[in-house]
Amino acid sequence: MLASPCVAQEGEDLAKELPRLPATEAADALATFRIQGGFELVPVAVEPLVTDPVDACYDADGRLYVVEMRGYPYPEDVPSGRVRLIEDTDGDGRFDAGTTFLDGLSWPTAIVPYDGGVFVAVAPEILYAKDTDGDGEADIRKVAFSGFNTNNVQGLLNGLLWGPDGWIYGTASSNGADEVVNHLDPSRPPVPLGRRDFRFKPDGSAFEPTSGGGQNGHSFDDWGHRFTCNNSNHIRQIVLPADALARNPDFAASTPIIDIAAEGAAAPVYRISPPEPWRIVRTRQRAADPEYRRRLPPTELVATGFFTSATGVTIYRGSAFGPEFSGNAFIGDVGGNLIHRKRLVPDGSIFRAIRTEEGVEFVASTDNWFRPVNFRNTPDGTLLVLDMYRETIEHPASIPEPIKMHLDLTSGHDRGRLYNLVPPGFSRRAPPRLSDADSDQLVSLLADPDSWWRETAQRLLIERRAVAVVPALRELARSRPNALGRMHALWTLSALGALDPEDLLLGLTDDEPRLREASAKLAEPIAGADAGVRDALLHLASDPDPMVRFQAALSIGVVPGPEAIAALTEIVERDAADRWTRAAVMSSLAGRADRLLAGLIDRPAFLDRQEAADWLNELAVLVGASGSTESIGALVSRIAKPDARPGVVRAVLIGLGEGLRRSGSSTDLLRAGATGEALLPTFERAAEAARGEGDDADRLEAIRLLALAPSELAFDVLPDLLDGRQPAPVQLAALRTLGDRPDPEVGPTLTASWKGLGPSARREATEVLFSRPDRLLALLDAMESGAIPPGQLDPSRRDQLLQSRDEAIRSRAARLLAGMTGSTSRAEVIASYREALSLAGDSDRGQQVFRRVCATCHKAEGVGAEVGPDLATVTNRTPEDLIIHILDPNREVLTQYLNYSVATVDGRVLSGQVAAESPTSITLKRAEGVTDVVPRDQIDELASTGQSLMPEGLEQEVSVEQMADLIAYLKSLQGG
Repeated sequence: MLASPCVAQEGEDLAKELPRLPATEAADALATFRIQGGFELVPVAVEPLVTDPVDACYDADGRLYVVEMRGYPYPEDVPSGRVRLIEDTDGDGRFDAGTTFLDGLSWPTAIVPYDGGVFVAVAPEILYAKDTDGDGEADIRKVAFSGFNTNNVQGLLNGLLWGPDGWIYGTASSNGADEVVNHLDPSRPPVPLGRRDFRFKPDGSAFEPTSGGGQNGHSFDDWGHRFTCNNSNHIRQIVLPADALARNPDFAASTPIIDIAAEGAAAPVYRISPPEPWRIVRTRQRAADPEYRRRLPPTELVATGFFTSATGVTIYRGSAFGPEFSGNAFIGDVGGNLIHRKRLVPDGSIFRAIRTEEGVEFVASTDNWFRPVNFRNTPDGTLLVLDMYRETIEHPASIPEPIKMHLDLTSGHDRGRLYNLVPPGFSRRAPPRLSDADSDQLVSLLADPDSWWRETAQRLLIERRAVAVVPALRELARSRPNALGRMHALWTLSALGALDPEDLLLGLTDDEPRLREASAKLAEPIAGADAGVRDALLHLASDPDPMVRFQAALSIGVVPGPEAIAALTEIVERDAADRWTRAAVMSSLAGRADRLLAGLIDRPAFLDRQEAADWLNELAVLVGASGSTESIGALVSRIAKPDARPGVVRAVLIGLGEGLRRSGSSTDLLRAGATGEALLPTFERAAEAARGEGDDADRLEAIRLLALAPSELAFDVLPDLLDGRQPAPVQLAALRTLGDRPDPEVGPTLTASWKGLGPSARREATEVLFSRPDRLLALLDAMESGAIPPGQLDPSRRDQLLQSRDEAIRSRAARLLAGMTGSTSRAEVIASYREALSLAGDSDRGQQVFRRVCATCHKAEGVGAEVGPDLATVTNRTPEDLIIHILDPNREVLTQYLNYSVATVDGRVLSGQVAAESPTSITLKRAEGVTDVVPRDQIDELASTGQSLMPEGLEQEVSVEQMADLIAYLKSLQGG
């Protein structure tokens, strides 16, 4: 009671600093925009006609279905989300009438048209709805698919789009799905999905995972390349398709996706709106640096210069803006009230995204309520901008409770705007009326300059199963009005089941490289059986365009025989430096990696290249994963010669060992019999090199090679490399090598060396100790003897011991950890570090703290490992918030940074965040950027720990004074 006046006073002071932001009425909103190039935003629908728009699609006659996420951001007892169907009745280009097509939806996110109705993403379901009586309201409403997770309002499935192949694609976002049930065809088994993207045939005859990984935003370009975005990762290309990766079960791609922005993922943005008061309060530096605070206004104490909430990435595919805009990417940053533009330029096998405006954004608003969440290409060849128009868009968990009590996160639930982004001198096209168009008219529209007309015409032909127009489609492909028309003709023939070899030969030899690329994909079902198509596909291995060669490398996976190996060898020699082409080649080598590897080993000019070791290593992984003793023996015979290049031998052997481990096979065959005898001199040389000095690549590779060496030789060397006087990379390499060995000596060796290990080495040693039951017993022995105090394990590891499936381990851990339940709480630890807020930290010293403690998982100024977020993107937090999130990392954990535990069928236990998923594997990433690629057929159990990959207990490594220095360094990154 005595404290209550102080609390009330603090609340009153905070209330004064957190005034509510007034909305700008729709009639006045245009004055808030700064738009480049003379473009304009023309309002085409505003509240109350639409509210909270997050996605939209046009029907065949230009009517617009709008998804309204009215219930954001809280779950509702009575869901208020809906789909509005609006139309322009007087032809003036503005929607003026509408009906509520579908309501009672909880957090709807996406929509796509089909057969006079729409599919709507409403996690945990995808619904199909249709109006059959013409009243503008759905009288058919049924569940098409279900099973998507709903735990994070900002990580719901979204991005439903028609692909060029006649499938509907979507993104599972960060929530993902455990298993998706197909209600359109209940006879089909549930499909495990995880956080992969997906596609389905609209008749329900198929649902399957695809490569991907985005949060909210999904787009195709004209040629079928896919793009997503994710908070700071504002434009990502999905490079490796799941169906190609699935062809080679021995190949485990580390990731199918890449950030393609030239500036990196966390690119700068230039907002013109003032920071919201709650952001100022949340991010001000309070007492950390009184002098700095006195000199600068609060707005300059806030980091607002980076992408933090990228959304709705969309490739512009119309004609109204002019050719210089064709293929540009438009991305919203809802936190910055702006629209960012990038042009895409080919960069080898992928694209590079380059900022188009310097120092400004293409569209920016002074209105904090402007929230451009999504975009759509329009029938006019322009771009529709969906403005959710909210006072605040932020996950509730990201705002401290004392601030949140002064906000209304639902403010704006009754507002929303749609704008048409138009160029100077714009004139509208005639409104579409395609529902009644005959099929021959639709064929002619496949060559239209605006993507909406092409895609809608193709969709309608597929929905009608218009096989009667097959001759007209073939004529379109041969008459060559434009390359896009030819491509759509071929894809439509394929979707109708009418594509023949002669059609494909036209595409495979077309003058347009993007059409040759698409045709290589189209050729896959035919190339294995038709000699002409097969030869044309193989010929693309020498194509002058690197993207064509990349697709050829993927598609040649369907071609049998030595001709395929010859073509892939040609691609290797030409594109050896392109890691994505390397992955494409690997996907095409099921059961025949040894043939390509043998050929490359016999090419001295290739072996002289810098990239050769990576190729040899990855090919050897495939040979090892195949488990073929014949192939492995033949390969060892080729390299176990006195005149063999040491680099070749190391790359091949390390790869063989990794492949054998991934497949669950023993590496003993490399130490036994004639093979072991032939390799012994190689292992002895590796041991000698490992005993050397420094941490150069040759020494680290030699250490890794000892994972395969005879036990007595390996344990004569490796324990000495754990000494604290060794360079950190040497310690880590030795720890990883010990982790790969099956010997019972590993556990005792690590526990005996524990005292000499630094923080990063201890984290890796802990990972090794927890990977096998016998090593956990060694850890418990060391804890019992006092060699390893239980408090030196972070709480999540202590919990793992207490929850072990092994009764012996669980009971011993309960006895040894009985006194740990009363250990210091996170709140007490945080309170003890508040003194850091009043200290004047030194950013130079803080940089050293970062490199010692944080760089194992975070990157800043180009230094560190990309496991957690780049720290330049979190400097908008106050010093107090930084302390809280550093010392209590489990208080708020984004789904993508959750720690997972994987038990393999051979008894190992691995942990890390799920960095990538493919049809054949998952990739775990942990501290130091170390990755473990685990084949799906080797997984016994996969489960999230529910905790952050970032461990608790960093107070043991960072003093109060060092925390002040670290915060000073992090805040110095604001200028970025």
